[in-house]
Amino acid sequence: MWRDFFVTITQLIVASPSAWKDIHKEDTSLNGFINRFLHPFIGLIALAAFVGGLWFSPHDGGLEGALKNSIISVVSVYGGFYIVSYLLHETASHFGLNEPLNRFQLFTGYASVVVYVLYVVIPFFSDFFILWLLALYTFYLVQTGAIFYLKVPASKRMNFTVFTSALIILVPTLIKGIFSFLIK
Repeated sequence: MWRDFFVTITQLIVASPSAWKDIHKEDTSLNGFINRFLHPFIGLIALAAFVGGLWFSPHDGGLEGALKNSIISVVSVYGGFYIVSYLLHETASHFGLNEPLNRFQLFTGYASVVVYVLYVVIPFFSDFFILWLLALYTFYLVQTGAIFYLKVPASKRMNFTVFTSALIILVPTLIKGIFSFLIK
Protein backbone atom coordinates (compact mmCIF):
# COMPACT_ATOMS: atom_id res chain seq x y z
CA MET A 1 0.00 0.00 0.00
CA TRP A 2 2.68 2.51 0.98
CA ARG A 3 4.69 1.73 -2.12
CA ASP A 4 1.71 2.50 -4.37
CA PHE A 5 1.03 5.63 -2.33
CA PHE A 6 4.52 7.04 -2.85
CA VAL A 7 4.65 5.92 -6.49
CA THR A 8 1.41 7.80 -7.20
CA ILE A 9 2.74 10.95 -5.53
CA THR A 10 6.01 10.75 -7.44
CA GLN A 11 4.31 10.10 -10.78
CA LEU A 12 1.91 13.01 -10.32
CA ILE A 13 4.75 15.39 -9.55
CA VAL A 14 7.34 14.10 -12.04
CA ALA A 15 5.30 12.66 -14.92
CA SER A 16 1.90 14.25 -14.59
CA PRO A 17 0.39 13.41 -18.03
CA SER A 18 1.17 9.70 -17.80
CA ALA A 19 0.01 9.63 -14.16
CA TRP A 20 -3.35 11.15 -15.10
CA LYS A 21 -3.70 8.66 -17.95
CA ASP A 22 -3.01 5.79 -15.54
CA ILE A 23 -5.51 7.19 -13.02
CA HIS A 24 -8.10 7.47 -15.78
CA LYS A 25 -7.53 3.84 -16.84
CA GLU A 26 -7.59 2.44 -13.28
CA ASP A 27 -11.21 3.43 -12.58
CA THR A 28 -10.51 3.66 -8.84
CA SER A 29 -13.49 3.67 -6.50
CA LEU A 30 -13.95 6.56 -4.12
CA ASN A 31 -13.52 4.32 -1.08
CA GLY A 32 -10.31 2.89 -2.50
CA PHE A 33 -8.99 6.38 -3.17
CA ILE A 34 -9.88 7.60 0.31
CA ASN A 35 -8.43 4.56 2.06
CA ARG A 36 -5.27 4.19 -0.05
CA PHE A 37 -4.41 7.82 -0.80
CA LEU A 38 -6.30 10.52 1.12
CA HIS A 39 -6.29 9.05 4.63
CA PRO A 40 -2.60 8.04 4.54
CA PHE A 41 -1.76 11.56 3.35
CA ILE A 42 -3.83 13.11 6.11
CA GLY A 43 -2.10 10.83 8.61
CA LEU A 44 1.30 11.99 7.37
CA ILE A 45 0.14 15.62 7.54
CA ALA A 46 -1.05 15.16 11.13
CA LEU A 47 2.20 13.45 12.14
CA ALA A 48 4.35 16.09 10.45
CA ALA A 49 2.35 18.94 12.01
CA PHE A 50 2.63 17.33 15.45
CA VAL A 51 6.35 16.60 15.25
CA GLY A 52 7.09 19.93 13.60
CA GLY A 53 5.02 21.80 16.17
CA LEU A 54 6.64 19.90 19.01
CA TRP A 55 10.30 20.24 18.06
CA PHE A 56 10.77 22.61 15.15
CA SER A 57 8.36 25.47 15.80
CA PRO A 58 9.99 28.52 17.37
CA HIS A 59 6.63 29.99 18.39
CA ASP A 60 4.34 27.23 19.63
CA GLY A 61 6.71 24.74 21.20
CA GLY A 62 5.22 22.22 23.54
CA LEU A 63 2.58 19.55 23.46
CA GLU A 64 -0.38 21.92 23.34
CA GLY A 65 0.99 23.82 20.34
CA ALA A 66 1.82 20.59 18.54
CA LEU A 67 -1.70 19.23 19.04
CA LYS A 68 -3.21 22.52 17.85
CA ASN A 69 -1.01 22.46 14.74
CA SER A 70 -2.10 18.89 13.98
CA ILE A 71 -5.78 19.70 14.37
CA ILE A 72 -5.55 22.83 12.27
CA SER A 73 -3.64 21.08 9.49
CA VAL A 74 -5.97 18.08 9.33
CA VAL A 75 -9.13 20.19 9.38
CA SER A 76 -7.82 22.56 6.72
CA VAL A 77 -6.72 19.79 4.35
CA TYR A 78 -9.76 17.58 4.88
CA GLY A 79 -12.19 20.48 4.78
CA GLY A 80 -10.46 21.92 1.73
CA PHE A 81 -10.72 18.60 -0.07
CA TYR A 82 -14.48 18.33 0.42
CA ILE A 83 -15.28 21.99 -0.16
CA VAL A 84 -13.26 22.15 -3.39
CA SER A 85 -14.71 18.92 -4.76
CA TYR A 86 -18.27 20.07 -4.03
CA LEU A 87 -17.64 23.49 -5.55
CA LEU A 88 -16.23 21.86 -8.68
CA HIS A 89 -19.24 19.59 -8.93
CA GLU A 90 -21.63 22.52 -8.55
CA THR A 91 -19.84 24.64 -11.17
CA ALA A 92 -19.16 21.79 -13.61
CA SER A 93 -21.82 22.89 -16.09
CA HIS A 94 -19.98 26.21 -16.60
CA PHE A 95 -17.01 24.23 -17.90
CA GLY A 96 -18.96 21.85 -20.11
CA LEU A 97 -18.65 18.93 -17.70
CA ASN A 98 -21.27 16.48 -16.53
CA GLU A 99 -19.40 14.22 -14.15
CA PRO A 100 -20.52 12.60 -10.87
CA LEU A 101 -19.32 14.01 -7.56
CA ASN A 102 -16.94 11.11 -6.86
CA ARG A 103 -15.03 11.90 -10.08
CA PHE A 104 -14.44 15.46 -8.87
CA GLN A 105 -13.38 14.14 -5.48
CA LEU A 106 -10.77 11.91 -7.10
CA PHE A 107 -9.61 14.79 -9.30
CA THR A 108 -9.39 17.19 -6.35
CA GLY A 109 -7.43 14.74 -4.22
CA TYR A 110 -4.89 13.90 -6.88
CA ALA A 111 -4.55 17.50 -8.09
CA SER A 112 -3.91 18.64 -4.51
CA VAL A 113 -0.84 16.44 -4.12
CA VAL A 114 1.62 19.37 -4.12
CA VAL A 115 -0.36 21.20 -1.45
CA TYR A 116 -0.47 18.02 0.63
CA VAL A 117 3.28 17.52 0.28
CA LEU A 118 3.80 21.11 1.39
CA TYR A 119 1.65 20.48 4.48
CA VAL A 120 4.00 17.57 5.28
CA VAL A 121 7.23 19.53 4.69
CA ILE A 122 6.42 23.05 5.97
CA PRO A 123 6.20 22.14 9.71
CA PHE A 124 9.89 21.22 9.61
CA PHE A 125 10.91 24.38 7.73
CA SER A 126 8.47 26.94 9.12
CA ASP A 127 10.92 29.80 8.52
CA PHE A 128 11.04 29.11 4.77
CA PHE A 129 7.73 30.64 3.78
CA ILE A 130 9.02 30.78 0.21
CA LEU A 131 8.39 27.03 -0.10
CA TRP A 132 4.71 27.88 -0.58
CA LEU A 133 5.62 29.13 -4.06
CA LEU A 134 5.88 25.46 -5.01
CA ALA A 135 2.08 25.35 -4.71
CA LEU A 136 1.98 27.09 -8.08
CA TYR A 137 2.87 23.73 -9.61
CA THR A 138 -0.76 22.88 -8.87
CA PHE A 139 -1.70 24.88 -11.98
CA TYR A 140 0.21 22.38 -14.12
CA LEU A 141 -1.30 19.37 -12.32
CA VAL A 142 -4.81 20.76 -12.76
CA GLN A 143 -4.22 21.54 -16.42
CA THR A 144 -2.91 18.08 -17.24
CA GLY A 145 -5.71 16.50 -15.19
CA ALA A 146 -8.25 18.61 -17.07
CA ILE A 147 -6.85 17.31 -20.35
CA PHE A 148 -6.30 13.63 -19.56
CA TYR A 149 -8.72 12.86 -16.72
CA LEU A 150 -11.77 15.13 -16.90
CA LYS A 151 -11.54 15.87 -20.64
CA VAL A 152 -12.45 19.55 -20.22
CA PRO A 153 -13.22 21.18 -23.61
CA ALA A 154 -10.24 23.16 -24.91
CA SER A 155 -12.21 26.42 -25.04
CA LYS A 156 -12.94 26.25 -21.29
CA ARG A 157 -9.76 24.61 -20.09
CA MET A 158 -7.89 27.80 -19.11
CA ASN A 159 -10.80 29.12 -17.03
CA PHE A 160 -11.20 25.71 -15.40
CA THR A 161 -7.48 25.52 -14.63
CA VAL A 162 -7.30 28.95 -13.02
CA PHE A 163 -10.54 28.51 -11.06
CA THR A 164 -9.71 25.02 -9.80
CA SER A 165 -6.08 25.79 -8.96
CA ALA A 166 -7.10 28.86 -7.01
CA LEU A 167 -9.62 26.79 -5.05
CA ILE A 168 -7.14 23.99 -4.35
CA ILE A 169 -4.52 26.42 -3.07
CA LEU A 170 -6.67 29.03 -1.32
CA VAL A 171 -9.49 27.06 0.37
CA PRO A 172 -7.20 25.06 2.73
CA THR A 173 -5.21 28.24 3.40
CA LEU A 174 -8.39 30.13 4.27
CA ILE A 175 -9.61 27.33 6.55
CA LYS A 176 -6.17 27.19 8.21
CA GLY A 177 -6.23 30.95 8.78
CA ILE A 178 -9.71 30.86 10.32
CA PHE A 179 -8.93 27.91 12.59
CA SER A 180 -5.57 29.36 13.60
CA PHE A 181 -7.34 32.53 14.65
CA LEU A 182 -10.07 30.65 16.53
CA ILE A 183 -7.92 28.04 18.27
CA LYS A 184 -4.83 30.04 19.14
